[in-house]
Amino acid sequence: MIMLRLMGLLVVSLLLVVQPARAGDGPAAEALVKQAVADATAAFAGGPFSREVSRDKVSALVSKYGDIAYESELILGRYWRKATEPQKDSFVSLLIPFFVATYAELIDNKSGSTQVLFLGSEEMADGVVVKARIMQPAEEGVDLSFVISRSPAGKLVISDAIAEGVGLVTTIRSDFTSVVRGAGGNLDVLLDAMRKKIAMVPAAGR
Repeated sequence: MIMLRLMGLLVVSLLLVVQPARAGDGPAAEALVKQAVADATAAFAGGPFSREVSRDKVSALVSKYGDIAYESELILGRYWRKATEPQKDSFVSLLIPFFVATYAELIDNKSGSTQVLFLGSEEMADGVVVKARIMQPAEEGVDLSFVISRSPAGKLVISDAIAEGVGLVTTIRSDFTSVVRGAGGNLDVLLDAMRKKIAMVPAAGR
């Protein structure tokens, strides 16, 4: 389950769903997921790490696979369009520290024993789905599907991951926009909540 949550964090960081992948993208999509999983597994092997180190590791993954400013726009949807420039800048700067503060204790691959079995890919109308199974010793395997789309620049990107019928990126987007909607559209309420989470004293060793 540790690696499942790691993949959830990774996918959130890589959100770029805007255009469907083209026909014939299956092999390239599968290669993208394999490389992303390998990079994330290697980056967090041997933890736990401090929050600062974890932030650096996540930032490196985002720099390689995503675009944090554009991802921020997609997460907030219509609330991004209504936000002031300072609010946008704040959200972009808070996003990675927030996720590290929220999931830090779940993303370290301490034992290095997690295995990812890839089960092939399937081309869909709105992208490519890469199927995998997350395996850990003494635990039942967890099936996970990665949804691959293309960015406006034509880059293949991971746009969501589905586990047990739940889209991880979709859930995070819903949670964030729900907070803003509950505050009458006031984005500052979400920003303050993110800052408070980041400022919380981490567990020992974090």
